[in-house]
Amino acid sequence: MRIMRNAKLVTVAALILAFAAVDLHAGGPWAQKKGKTRITFGFSRKVAGSRWIDGRLDSPADSTLVDGLFHDFEYGYLGAEIGILDHLELSGTINYLWGYERATTDPNTGQYIGPHWELNSGFTDSWLNLKYQFLEGDFPMAVMVSTRFPDLYDEPGDVYARYATRTYAEFVDSTTAEGLDTSFRAQRSIVEPTSEWRGLLKRDYGVHLFAGHSFGADGYVQTQLAYNFRQGAFADQVIFSIDGGYNIPVGSGWVVTPKAAFDYTGGLGNGGVPDETDRFYFRDAQGRPQANNYFNNGRYGRLYGSVIVAADDAYGVEVGAGRWIFGNGSAVYWETYAQLSYQL
Repeated sequence: MRIMRNAKLVTVAALILAFAAVDLHAGGPWAQKKGKTRITFGFSRKVAGSRWIDGRLDSPADSTLVDGLFHDFEYGYLGAEIGILDHLELSGTINYLWGYERATTDPNTGQYIGPHWELNSGFTDSWLNLKYQFLEGDFPMAVMVSTRFPDLYDEPGDVYARYATRTYAEFVDSTTAEGLDTSFRAQRSIVEPTSEWRGLLKRDYGVHLFAGHSFGADGYVQTQLAYNFRQGAFADQVIFSIDGGYNIPVGSGWVVTPKAAFDYTGGLGNGGVPDETDRFYFRDAQGRPQANNYFNNGRYGRLYGSVIVAADDAYGVEVGAGRWIFGNGSAVYWETYAQLSYQL
């Protein structure tokens, strides 16, 4: 399986290198000009073998992990930023997940069969955003509203289940003197993962404020403060981020930009105890519902470093790596990524 997965990574990397990447001043408080569009294609891999729980680092025994990990998530994503009016930008991102999670039981029997990778692949959460840049010049500012939506993987019904029993009708094709005969034979039932495992399964509505400063041709710095409303999970969030880059000309039309970024997401735990529509609904040993205390409502800080190579203000590539450096209720992830964009 690992050989097949490495082959898939090489294939995706080759596809990425066939495209082009990042406008250095895109995003943040800068909006696309009217009639302009930026397309971004990327791939990231996020892995974890431990998590923070109640202020301490919890590392499962090696005998319960696969390759020292319990999560190995690989994402392909496609995004677009479109200038629809002066200072007004519409953007969105669609994500596809190959989600490898450590499992230890057989979903058909519930019996322990040892740790192994369980794959669930398909579309996951997507985003749609509308941004208005209300200040230009060396100190631009913008406000944005955003939504996360699960429609591409949500299944009918309200209650989340990791597995579902599917019933299929089987037909038998046979050739008779009158021609092809398709006859119903039987029904069979199998247990398989549901698509709802792939995301938070909730809608978010965010309000974001961006501010930045351009140092002309030398670089930029930008920051964000946001509040995110999460539907039905009592897990609203406060988000803060800051990043910046320094431009190094390396030839006619070519610029290399080292970049550093930090962000913090703080789950507020507002409201009451979630109900069974929450993707991370839990009960205690006495069967009583518990407040959401991780994933949907986690708190974590992340640190990223990357390098952007851009050409002619239209083409480029960004490669980088990130680390979850502190948190509570969050897995301790390492992430590597590569993304490319083309400015139309």
